[in-house]
Amino acid sequence: MTTATLTMEPMTESQLASLYAETLLYQCLVQADEPLKPSEIAKAVGRADVDMRLARVVLVTSAHFTPLDRRWTLWNRYLDTTNTFDHNLKRTLNTFGQPLRISEAAHELAAVYNRPTETFEEMLPRFTEPEGSYFAPAKGYIAPRGWLLNLDLPYSYSGEVEVLYENFIDDEEVYPYFDAADKAELSTEDPDSITRFLAAVNVPVGAKALQFLAWRRNPEGFSPEAFYHTLFMKSGAIALLDGTWISPALADTLAAHFPALAEQEVSDAEAEVQEVAQPLTIGEAEVNQLVEAIQDSEETVYASTLLEDVFDVTPDYSTYQEDLKTLISTLAQDDRVVWLGAERFRPQGTLPAYIYSVPALLEIPDARYLDAEGNEADFLLELEGYDGGLERDVLAPLAQDVLDEEPTGEADSNPPSNARTIIKYHHKQIGTLPLCQFPSGFFPTAPSILEVEFILQGGQKFPVWVNNETRLIYGLYDWFQSIPIDSGAVFTIERQAPDKYVLSYNDESEPNMFISRNRVNELIALGQRAEDEQLPTFDIVREIMEHSRKGLEFLTLHTEVNVVRRTNRQLLASLLSSYHCFFQRGGAWVYDSKKLSQGFNKSKRKYLLR
Repeated sequence: MTTATLTMEPMTESQLASLYAETLLYQCLVQADEPLKPSEIAKAVGRADVDMRLARVVLVTSAHFTPLDRRWTLWNRYLDTTNTFDHNLKRTLNTFGQPLRISEAAHELAAVYNRPTETFEEMLPRFTEPEGSYFAPAKGYIAPRGWLLNLDLPYSYSGEVEVLYENFIDDEEVYPYFDAADKAELSTEDPDSITRFLAAVNVPVGAKALQFLAWRRNPEGFSPEAFYHTLFMKSGAIALLDGTWISPALADTLAAHFPALAEQEVSDAEAEVQEVAQPLTIGEAEVNQLVEAIQDSEETVYASTLLEDVFDVTPDYSTYQEDLKTLISTLAQDDRVVWLGAERFRPQGTLPAYIYSVPALLEIPDARYLDAEGNEADFLLELEGYDGGLERDVLAPLAQDVLDEEPTGEADSNPPSNARTIIKYHHKQIGTLPLCQFPSGFFPTAPSILEVEFILQGGQKFPVWVNNETRLIYGLYDWFQSIPIDSGAVFTIERQAPDKYVLSYNDESEPNMFISRNRVNELIALGQRAEDEQLPTFDIVREIMEHSRKGLEFLTLHTEVNVVRRTNRQLLASLLSSYHCFFQRGGAWVYDSKKLSQGFNKSKRKYLLR
C-alpha cells in the first residue's frame, strides 16, 4: 500500500481536498452495482457539498475512474487477469486504501474476472484465516496483512529503529508526532485517543505510522490487529485513498474547498476522456423520466437543463450539440409534452387557450351590405381591375394583416436579425401582432406554437406566444398599454436567439398609419353607427374621405377604415377602382361627392369576382 511520507513534498490543502473528494466518489462506486452518471454518484454520496460538477471534475482528473457509455466506473475493474489472483486482490484493496466488505471485494473481483460474485464470496473468507496474507479487521471485512505493523522481527532486540526499518516507515512519518501521541494518550483501548491525535497533528497519517506511535507508548501486549480494528471501526477517523487517515475536523476543513474544486478547468483532460463518447441514445425509461420532469414543473423546462440533470451532459461535453438535438427531437414527438421552439417544453394542456385562435376583434365580417335602394354596394375586383397603382399598394407588408395576407413562401434561411413593426389599432386593443409584418423566418417556422422572450430596453422580460398557424403573436397587451399612441406606433425587434428578442421603442410613429386620439374616437363612433345601420363598406369609405378633403393615401385610408370595421385590402382597392366618385390626385385618393350619382364604373364589370 502506498503511504504518504513527509520526505515528499507535502500536499496542499487543495490537493488533499481533491483526494478526499476522490475518496468519497470511490466509496460510492465501490458500493454501486453498475456504472453511474456523475449526478447519480453525487446523489449517492449524500452530501450537500458534493454536486454533479464536483463529481465531474474529480472523475475526469483522477486516474482511478474511467468512462463507460456515458457513465463512470472504477479503473481497477479492468485489471490484467494474467496477473495472479493475489496480486489483483491486493491491488484492489490497496487502491481503496481501507478494508472492503467481503461482498464488495467479491463484486470487484467478479468485474475483473467476469465471473459470478458468489464464487468470490465463498472464496474470500478463507483468505482471512490466521497465518494467511489477509486479515479481517471486523466481521465480514478483508484487508491485506501488510497493512499491519510487523512486530515479528528476526532480531534478538526489537527496538524502535528495527521496527521502523522492517516496516518501511520513514523517520519523518513518526518522529514529529511523538509529543502529540503522548499528549493524546494514543492507544488501542481508547478510540477517541486516535481522533484526538489526528486532530492535533492536523495532517494525514499512515495506518502503520499510527500503529507504531501506539506501539511505542505500550510495546507490551500491543496487537496490530486490535489497534487496526479500533482505528477502522470505533475511532471515527477517516481513511483516504492513499492509505492515510485524517480526523473529522480536517475532513470538514478539506470539504470547504469543494466549491472551488467544482469550478476547476478540466477541459483538456475531459476532451481526451470524451474521445470515446458515443452519441446520446434515449430509451423508454429515460423518455419517461424526461416527461415526468416537465410535468412536475410549473414553469417552462429547458432541454439543456434536462440534458444536464438526466444525462449529466453540459455545454463543454464533446457531443453536447448533437445530444441536445437528439433530446429535443425525442421530446418533440411525445404527445405528453409540448415543444415550444428552441429548448422550451411544457406539459400538454397547459398553454393558454386564447393562443390557439384568432380573436373575434380581428375577424373580417363575411356579410353582404346593401345600399338605400337595396342593391349590393360592395364589390370585389380582380387584381387587373385596380387603378392607380393599387395592385402594388395591396401587396405592401403594412397593408396586410392577419386573415388578410399573401401566402407565405419558404422561410428565408438567413433572415435579417432586425425588424421594424407598427402597431395597428385593433391589435393594440388585445395585445397581438400579425406575423405578416415580419420577414419570413424572422421567427422560427416550427413548431406551430413558439414561446419566446421579449426584452425591453430597461431589461424587463416577458414571455409571448407565436402561433405559426393563426399567424399571430400574443401576450403584448400590458406593454402596448404603456405606449400612448393608439395607431401607428413604430418599434424595432432585434433577434438575439431563436427564443429571445429585444424591443426598442423611441416615440416614433408611422405618418401614414398614425391616428390621433380624437380621430380614433370619431372612427369608433362611425363604427358603432355602421353596425347599427348596417352601412356598406362603400359608405364607410365615403364618410372617411369626406373628412379628408385633400385626399388620403391607400395605407392611411385602409388604417382608418379598419378602426371602423375590419376590412380586407382587396375590398378597399376594389371600391376605389369601381366608383366614379373616387379618383387619384397626386398619389392620394380623393372623394368627389358630385360624382356620387354616377355610381359604379361599368367598365369594371369584366373584372368583377363572382
